[in-house]
Amino acid sequence: MGRNSYPQGQIDDMEPSTVQELVTSLKQLHDRGKPETGEEIKQRIDEYFSFCQQSSIRPGIESLCMALHISRTTLFNWNNGTGCSEKCRELIQSAKAFIGAFIEQAMLGGKISPPSGIFLMKNWLSYKDAISIEESIPNKETKRILTAAETGRACNATE
Repeated sequence: MGRNSYPQGQIDDMEPSTVQELVTSLKQLHDRGKPETGEEIKQRIDEYFSFCQQSSIRPGIESLCMALHISRTTLFNWNNGTGCSEKCRELIQSAKAFIGAFIEQAMLGGKISPPSGIFLMKNWLSYKDAISIEESIPNKETKRILTAAETGRACNATE
């Protein structure tokens, strides 16, 4: 199939060995089962980052969710402290911060293009474009030119 810039085209053009490697790694991650307790969640997050370090999987929100057997919605709720303990909220915030730092370093190192990195940070980490509108009124100093008669009076007044 010919190369094109559409997302499906890029998936279609992936080498079979790459697909096999990614699927194998993702299946290993998925097959670890769902953590049930706060301690198991902590352990799974630690295992997830170790797994990323040793495999072809890059740290990301979707694969983190898969490792925890939760949806993105649940992850973002936990990040905000909804439906979980304070300890769980801290664990999720720490994991997201790690993923954010990974994306940042990959961008700074030229491994991810800035537009792609910005997209990922907006999509995964709630980054937003900020537009600042500042009203600025120029300081206009009005100067009036004196007529010859006024100039003469001004000079006489100072004497």
